[in-house]
Parts: sequence; C-alpha cells; structure tokens
Amino acid sequence: MAVKKKGKLRGKSPAAKAQPDESLPYSANQIWNAGLGAMARAQEGGTKFFEDLVREGTKLQGSALTTAQKVVMQAFQGAQKTVNRRVDGVKGQATETWDNLEKIFQTRVQRALHQLGMPTVEEIGALTRKVNELTASVDKLAKAQGPARRAPSRAAAGKKPARRKPAAKKARRKSAKSARSRGGAS
Repeated sequence: MAVKKKGKLRGKSPAAKAQPDESLPYSANQIWNAGLGAMARAQEGGTKFFEDLVREGTKLQGSALTTAQKVVMQAFQGAQKTVNRRVDGVKGQATETWDNLEKIFQTRVQRALHQLGMPTVEEIGALTRKVNELTASVDKLAKAQGPARRAPSRAAAGKKPARRKPAAKKARRKSAKSARSRGGAS
C-alpha cells in the first residue's frame, strides 16, 4: 500500500492550491503579449539592425579588399625582385662573355700584326725612349764640341739642293722624238 506523505502541501491554503489553475490562462496571455512585443521591437529595430549589419559588412569588405591588395602587391614585388635578380645575372654573364670575346679579338689582332712585322706598343715606347736618349746625347756632344764643328745648315748656305730628274723620262722623250722623225721621213 502506498502511503501518502504529508509535508509541503499541508501548510498551504486552499487559495494557493487554486492559483496555479487560474494562472495558466494568465501566463499564456503573458507569453502571447511578450511575443507580440518582441515582434514589434524587431520590426522597429529591424531596419536599424539591418543598417548596422550592412555597415559591418562594408567594413569587412573594405578590409578584405585592402588585405587582398596588399597580398597582390607583395606577390608582385617578390616577382619583380626575382626578375631583377635574374636579369642582373644574365647581364653579368653577357658582360663577361663580351669581355672574353674582346680579349680574344685583341690577342688575334696582335698576333696578326706581329706576323706582319708591326711593332707592339711596348716596342714603340722603348724605341721612343732610346731616340730621346740619343737625341739628348747628340745635343750634349754638340755643345761640348762647340759651334765651329757643326755642319752648316742648308738655310745658312743659301742653296737649295739640286733636283734630280729621272733618267727614264729623258730616255722616253728621246725615243719619242726619234720615232716622230722616222715616221715623218718615210
């Protein structure tokens, strides 16, 4: 058998026992009114809330666009640096190759000139130094011997050197004159 416990309900009045039954329609009405109030607030604040969401989305889109632009610029700068490095490397190789070709060309030209008997720059420089030394020695000897021993210059003698006529021309002229005289006599 089941025994009823006496306890909490014992001290309440019969009016308290009746209140939950009466409050049920009251609480349903309150819930309904609360829903209507929430809906009215949502309608009033909905446009404001929507505008806030649009503003927030615009900020996010702007920051995303700025971030994307930064990423693209960094990628472009990285590619540009890589291209510049490669161009510098190729330019260095081309310069080195050009220098090598220039050296080969100079060597071959010098060898060809040497085979033809042309003196080198160093040989011409050495000869120039020797000529300068000899000129200084001659001037020193000329000063030591005095003015009486010097040979008179052509300008001082007042004479021009005799001009030689080539003998071949003279012979041709004589043969031409004799040919004319023979041709006219026949």
